[in-house]
Amino acid sequence: MHVHLHGDWESGGEVIMTAVRNGVSAAKLTGARWRKGSRSGAVGNCVEVTPVDDHRTAIRNSRNPEGPALVFRGPVVGSFATVARAGAVDAPDTAAYLRRLVERGFEFLHPRDATGEIAAVVGVRAHDNVIDVVRLHAENDVTASRLPGDAPDVLNPRAVLWQRTGWATTVLRDLLDLPDDRTPGALGRPLAETSANGCWVPTDPGRAKWLPATA
Repeated sequence: MHVHLHGDWESGGEVIMTAVRNGVSAAKLTGARWRKGSRSGAVGNCVEVTPVDDHRTAIRNSRNPEGPALVFRGPVVGSFATVARAGAVDAPDTAAYLRRLVERGFEFLHPRDATGEIAAVVGVRAHDNVIDVVRLHAENDVTASRLPGDAPDVLNPRAVLWQRTGWATTVLRDLLDLPDDRTPGALGRPLAETSANGCWVPTDPGRAKWLPATA
């Protein structure tokens, strides 16, 4: 099988063909036979692959079918599949990172909106005069923040000392790597030695829960 590419028209009417390379739009790979892995999740958080020619394979994000495709030579994909089946690839997943957050002292709540629906899964830890907050909406929609210890509403902060947004594994790893005694980008100053007593976290409309500070 050989995948063909859509052409891009120039103003003079000439068709310019796009090269098959890393980052090419998956939508331009006409004739591709995209297929998902056998263990793909029901919510669509998976990758899809297609052969490009006799020597290369393309991979795309199933949530963004017209986004960029990664193109690898056959031996690279085959080698990765071999070590993955053998269990040699042991990267932490979202659940593993969440367990580490609980061990670190995070408490998890499920704030609800005015209709009673769960708005997000929120983890909070107050310590060293700051408050660390992580909000999970979906596997690829997670935000972690470090707030001043006197933030009156951790879900709608007025000031943010540090923040990351993106995929769960990346954001949660960055949050776990954040030093407790200082905040990157905060002028290099150490945090105050006096610990915050805790913070109020909105749980339902008109209600909040007090979370005491952790060590």
